[in-house]
Amino acid sequence: MAEVFGTFAGALSVAALFNNCVDCFEYIQLGRHFALDFERCLLKLDIIKIRLGRWGQAVAINDNLCFATDSPDGVAARQVQAILEEIVLLFQTVQKSSKRYKIGAEQENLACLEDKDMPPVLRRLHSRLGAVARQRQKQTSLFKKAAWALYDAKNFDKLVKEITGLVESLEKLHPVETTRRRLAEMEIEVVDDEPSLLALQDVAAGTDSVLSEAVAQKIEGIAVRNYAKDIKNTESARVLVGNEWAESVLARCTTISERTENTADSVAAKGASRVQIGNRYGGRGFFDDQGVTEVKRDTKLS
Repeated sequence: MAEVFGTFAGALSVAALFNNCVDCFEYIQLGRHFALDFERCLLKLDIIKIRLGRWGQAVAINDNLCFATDSPDGVAARQVQAILEEIVLLFQTVQKSSKRYKIGAEQENLACLEDKDMPPVLRRLHSRLGAVARQRQKQTSLFKKAAWALYDAKNFDKLVKEITGLVESLEKLHPVETTRRRLAEMEIEVVDDEPSLLALQDVAAGTDSVLSEAVAQKIEGIAVRNYAKDIKNTESARVLVGNEWAESVLARCTTISERTENTADSVAAKGASRVQIGNRYGGRGFFDDQGVTEVKRDTKLS
């Protein structure tokens, strides 16, 4: 990365600099210390990348002549250039910190996680978000960059927080809010299953408000209603209000269109009884003794 953003950075147009910034996300790997939060961290990087790309598409950065030079005349274009250069420096600083870590670290601590380490649902979502980002780049990077790894949460948080702030600065320079909202809605057109939407909404909160709102609106439009007016349970009885999807089912499906309604006026569960108001799609469920599936975020457990 240093050879790209050091000697040659001054020769890049604003548009080329932008494309390189977006492209840099592709070369970040996460070390094994991120194992407990790997999926969330990787998706957060995806979301920042598509947010940056969304702004670039909204202002037509690859077609606007004011961004076609490395010495723009307009004040706003020069400010955009300065912000993109800050993003470059941030990537470079965090990369150098990771390089220092590698010098004294044990070899076993340098292993990196891969896409295959993600659950199928989130791996598919990661792939979709990556495709969105690539479609928005008019050209690939002018220089091939080597992959590099982040090894600790402190550097990750620094990267996420500061790049998010810089992207917000770009959005304030050229708001184009209506266009950005429309593009965000287009980004999730192919995301139809509720587990993916809920995961996306969770990660986007605090990182990309436009995307988070678009996802929330789409979730509201899913015609699934699981409802119980009055639930009473005693002893070890348990009641689940909500649907469940086994990973084996989600791995085979590209989309899941829910159009169901399950309701109950009152439920009285006693002893060791188990009651579910909702649907189960494949595999073992929440109440199975031999395996417990994740409780979906839209469920209510009493």
